[in-house]
Amino acid sequence: MVESAASNSKGDQFAVSLVTPWIKGTMDIDESFLQIDMPNTVLFGMLPAGKSKDSTPLSGVTNVYTSNSYKIGAIILGAFVLLGLSMIGSSIVGALILILIGVAIFGSGIKTTFSYERSGIAKSIDVPFFEANHVREFEEKVLARIQGFQDDRNVRMQTQKSMAQSRENDQAIVDAVKGKPGEPSQQNQPAAGSMAFCPNYGEGLGPGAKFCTHCGTKIV
Repeated sequence: MVESAASNSKGDQFAVSLVTPWIKGTMDIDESFLQIDMPNTVLFGMLPAGKSKDSTPLSGVTNVYTSNSYKIGAIILGAFVLLGLSMIGSSIVGALILILIGVAIFGSGIKTTFSYERSGIAKSIDVPFFEANHVREFEEKVLARIQGFQDDRNVRMQTQKSMAQSRENDQAIVDAVKGKPGEPSQQNQPAAGSMAFCPNYGEGLGPGAKFCTHCGTKIV
């Protein structure tokens, strides 16, 4: 007996085949990852064949979209099978089997596809047409989560930039107050045509003074 994939997952569950709708996989989105765990099927969705699993960081998801596709060959083949029932005289059981096969082939030609791009590489998940609304709801959820992730990242980058700028400003103020090694502080340099002051004692100095008359500090 085939069990549903990831039946205990908290993500959204999706049928993978029209004929076996009880076989389901999950697609989930959290704060950091888009996670896919979906069974594959063959023979027009009638037989399971392995899984498609992927875990993509939100930072690597560049595009998300949902589309409908129609495989004309499968639709025509399914229609021929159904029309062929009127041309054969078989038992009721045989007719039911042919009806199921015809519906399976016909329905497999109508798909809803959830697609996303991971660092420029497109990935697609096909589900039956009756999951269309569910897939579109999941697409909106993914887009909202990606937008929130991008907004948070922009806020973090802006905060880090502001903090770095603030540190640079603080350092510039400290350098201005202390003065750079080998250079007199701008606060201690007399402006042209104004009285000079002793940088140590704070008293005014006479024009052209080389030393402070109070503390003996050499005036540069």
